[in-house]
Amino acid sequence: MDKDEILKKSREENRDRDLVELEALHRANNIALSVSMLLCALISVLHAVFRDKPDFAVWIVQFGMLSTVMLVKFVKLRRRHELLLGLVYGGFCVCFFVFYLHFELGVF
Repeated sequence: MDKDEILKKSREENRDRDLVELEALHRANNIALSVSMLLCALISVLHAVFRDKPDFAVWIVQFGMLSTVMLVKFVKLRRRHELLLGLVYGGFCVCFFVFYLHFELGVF
């Protein structure tokens, strides 16, 4: 097999995806999710200090995003731990939504 055949076969296997770009996107996604978790914690603590109650809305968004990421990864890769994490994060999202309805809006 010569160099051109190897390159052609590699392109077919990777469907013209840039593996370096995919890895960079993966790392950026992980860092963005970590930073968003820290920002949610900071906002929630500041809200608790200055308004005497935590801000539940930021946690609804955060856990909604985490749940979506894990469930999409499960659909694509079929790994059980990602399904489990997606369901756990979804449960946290629902819990914080109930807290938001109760404490912020006084629904029940």
